[in-house]
Order: sequence, then C-alpha cells, then structure tokens
Amino acid sequence: MRRPTRFDLVLAVALITAALVALIAIHHTDAAAQAWLAAYLFWAGVPIGALFLVLTHELTGGAWGLTLRPALLAMLRAIPLLPLLLVPVLFGARHIYPWAMSHERGWLALPFFAARAVVYVVLWNAIALGVMRRMRGDGWLLPEFAWPALILLFASTTLAAFDWLMSLEPHWTSTIYGLMITAGWVITALAAALALAATFAAPFTENALDAPARLLLALVYLWAYLSVVQLIVIWESDLAHEIPWYLRRVAGGWQFVALGVALCEFVVPFLTLIWRPLRRSRRTVMTVALVVLAGHAAEIWWLTLPDFTRGFGVADLLAFIAIGAAFVFFGGRDADFSLPLQSRPHDAGD
Repeated sequence: MRRPTRFDLVLAVALITAALVALIAIHHTDAAAQAWLAAYLFWAGVPIGALFLVLTHELTGGAWGLTLRPALLAMLRAIPLLPLLLVPVLFGARHIYPWAMSHERGWLALPFFAARAVVYVVLWNAIALGVMRRMRGDGWLLPEFAWPALILLFASTTLAAFDWLMSLEPHWTSTIYGLMITAGWVITALAAALALAATFAAPFTENALDAPARLLLALVYLWAYLSVVQLIVIWESDLAHEIPWYLRRVAGGWQFVALGVALCEFVVPFLTLIWRPLRRSRRTVMTVALVVLAGHAAEIWWLTLPDFTRGFGVADLLAFIAIGAAFVFFGGRDADFSLPLQSRPHDAGD
C-alpha cells in the first residue's frame, strides 16, 4: 500500500475545507459565497500575476526571470483551476452582488456578467497554454507572441477587477482601480515566486535574489503610489457616492487592517529590500515575501468584506485554505526548481 505523500495530504485538506464551506453554505449562503469570492480573488492572482511576469520577462530579459522561472511555471500549472473555482462565484452571485439581486440590465446584467467572467478565465488559460506550447528549446518565447498576449492579459484583468471587485458597490467608481488590483496580483505572484526560490531552489550565487527583490521593491512602490493617488482623488472630490467606500473601511476595526496592509505591503519591504545585503539573504527575502503575501491577503478581505457589512469569519478562513491547497496541489506536485534556462547575452548584467 502506497504511503500518502505531502501532496496527497494537501489535496485532502483542499477537499475537506471545501466540504466545510459547502456545509456552511447550507445555512449561511451569503457568508459562504462571499468568502469564496474573496479567497478566489487572492489565489487567482498567483497564476495571473505569473503570466504577467513570464510575458514581461520574454520582452525585457533580465536575471530576475532566470531565478524565478521554475516557480512561475509551477504557478501556471494551476491556472486550469480558475474556471472550475469560478463556478461557485457565478452560482452565488445573487448572494454577493447587490445589483444581481435587483435584476440590473446592460453591463451588470447577470448573464452578461457570467459570460464575461467565462471569457476572462478562458482567455487566461489560452495565454498560459500558449506560453507552455510556444517555448523554444532554450526556454524562451517568441516576442511575436508575448506582446499581444500581454496587452490582452492587462485589458482582461482590468475588466475583471471592475466586474468582480468594484461592482460590489455598483455606484462607486475609480479609473485607477483596475491597475491597482492588477499590480496587487503581480506582487502576489512575484512574492510567492521569491519565497519558493529562496526556499527550494538549488544553491545559487549570493546575488541571484538581488534582481527579483529589487523588482518586488519597485512594484510595491507602484502599488503604494496607486493606492495613495486613489485615496487623494476621492477624498478631495468629496462626493457623496464615493466617500462612503472609504468610510466603511476605516470603521469597525477595518482601520487596523488597513494599517496592517500598509505595513506589510509597503513599509516592511521598503525598509528591508532597500538594503543590498538583505536583498541577497535567502532568509530575509523569504520572510519579506511571506509578509507581503499576508498583507495582500488582508488587502483582499479589506476590499471585499466591508461591502458585505460583516467582519472576518470562519468561512473566510476555510475558503482561503481550500482554494490555496488546491493551487498548491496542482501547481507544486510536478514542480522542478532545478529547471535549466539559458540566459540571453544582455541578461548577464541585469
């Protein structure tokens, strides 16, 4: 009889926690559907952000992509889960979105919303499949594929952010919101890849983590800039249909979550990764990456749960574990962190 492996246990955790969420949904359908949405929005960012990073590296080159490529490819193997795990969100839409219960028409008509969601996840799977199949023998993609795919990916993630997150309050709008959510997804993938590379990759030179750590530092600058600009613009406009979005998120204890998000997603990486010796330390980089991931998880809950006028509950934790364990199982069981990748001539000094 075969002994269970670590990934067998991970799969068991995914199935058990998903079953518990389903049991909660019997008596508390709203809470279970909302929890599943929040968890999905966090974990979907891992393969989507990995797609952004892989395609960007194909166009720009750089040593950072050589270090992270095995981890990023492992994340892409979990992208077929996105359509499957989206099903509970679509079936539970009337328990999540206020406009779904009021039978809106036009852009927020529920059938049109569901159709767009399907298009998004199918497109992301098609791009990931293209990445896997169009790689040359040396591990690189043709630029002719990378740049159109990157444009389509950015456009679709922006629309998905508007549909899945911003429409939780249909009368609230922010033109910068899609870019902010997309930046958060890329940060999620980069932090996860850094944590994996620092933990599991074979021994490498001391500066191998320096380039991707600097990229993470640059991305947290971008995320912080976008977040602050949105706050300033909305606060200065002082419009009755915009200000309540922030008021709900600085009351009922959510103000402390906001502070924690700022600390984890900006202050900690800024104060740490700005120092070169710390950027080259496996332990430091892994710790900072995990802190950033924790901060982004808290940010997703901060962006969603206040619109449901409730706090964090057991269903939120169970849904987070269920989807996360499923992603770990499908992405990690065949991961090879010793995957060779030849550098291009202009990558050596990056």
